[in-house]
Amino acid sequence: MTARRRPLPGTIADLVDDVLVELSSRRSRAVMMVAAVGLSAGALLSSVGISVQAAQQVGSGIAASTLDLVTISVVPANENQRGRPADGESSTLPDDTDARLARVDLVESGGRRLDVSRAVAPVLARLPGGEKPAGSEDAPQPAVVAVSAGYLRAARAGGEVERSFLLDVDRPIAFLGPDAARSLDVPITDAPTGLQVWINDAPFDVVGFLGRGGPAALGNAVVIPYPTGLGMTGNDDDTTILVRTRPGAGAQVAEVITTAVRPDAPERLATSPVVSMDSLRRGVATQMGKLAAWIGVTLTVLTVLLIANSMVVAVLGRTREIGLRRALGSSRGLVAALFLTEGAAIGLLGGLVGAALAAVATLATAAVNGWTAVLELRWISMGPLIGTAVGLVASAYPARRAATISPALAVRSE
Repeated sequence: MTARRRPLPGTIADLVDDVLVELSSRRSRAVMMVAAVGLSAGALLSSVGISVQAAQQVGSGIAASTLDLVTISVVPANENQRGRPADGESSTLPDDTDARLARVDLVESGGRRLDVSRAVAPVLARLPGGEKPAGSEDAPQPAVVAVSAGYLRAARAGGEVERSFLLDVDRPIAFLGPDAARSLDVPITDAPTGLQVWINDAPFDVVGFLGRGGPAALGNAVVIPYPTGLGMTGNDDDTTILVRTRPGAGAQVAEVITTAVRPDAPERLATSPVVSMDSLRRGVATQMGKLAAWIGVTLTVLTVLLIANSMVVAVLGRTREIGLRRALGSSRGLVAALFLTEGAAIGLLGGLVGAALAAVATLATAAVNGWTAVLELRWISMGPLIGTAVGLVASAYPARRAATISPALAVRSE
């Protein structure tokens, strides 16, 4: 007849029961540790979720503002002879450049820009009647820029764009940006009759005013016809071309645009690098994700230290209890498992709380900023796993310390 075996102390049921008793007897401590894990896990998950939404919004803005624009610059035939005609040419760009750009598929508009500020004297202004505005000579000088009609349309500079056809003819006229008009003390009006600016001692009639927005940066510029500016500089080596394409077609247009403008010598032109929309979005998402991850990891490390410190204090307070368990037959492993289970339970509860906080924070951020709500359920569902991992890591040292306590010394401790 065999004797019935007694159940071993420290089964899973016993561990869970002991942990529940410990947590219920120290509710304030348990709640604070669960809240700490919940905040750290929630911060990590919400930072990732918010970064995903922000990256999507930034990526959309980049695509809307840059991926439909291509810039082209002139490459002189000989860099050591910049400004001199090459092979008998008076200019690198043909006179019908804007028309050639418009004939390219997927191109909406395009035109030329030449900064002639270095080739002209400071700009002066004249009001109707010939008087000079007070202080106009001492004010910061605006840039003098020669552009074609297609350039203004491509830049969407605002203001008198419908009258931009005047910029394709060699005439002494000028458009003013709002900042340039202010620095020259020229009043902005719908009827600029009689207003003039003087460039190289020659009067230019002000025929309109431009807006401040767009990629052209013409807010502080005096804009004159491109043929007039070309005559002032004598060459187009510093000319740049701005091309606006249909949304997302910048990369395709950049591959063929130089050949369309100069089919005989496309190497005389250089296009700006244009990357795909997916590449830009991935780059933005990656950088913002790294930033969010570092913030979350820092908070998680601080939480691990907080929980570890709290459990070390708990081990010191339960020294006699641990000694009694060892004296009754509990192994070192079972004692360590008790504290590891307690840490895992706290981490699991905190992870659930953190997942809920992350979901609320992500949706609230999207609502406040007017973004499209994007909730990464894959990341949110990892909250309990992250919390459990944090609890286990935080309780590893206290569990090891508890397992190494000597039963004889522990029973006699005060």
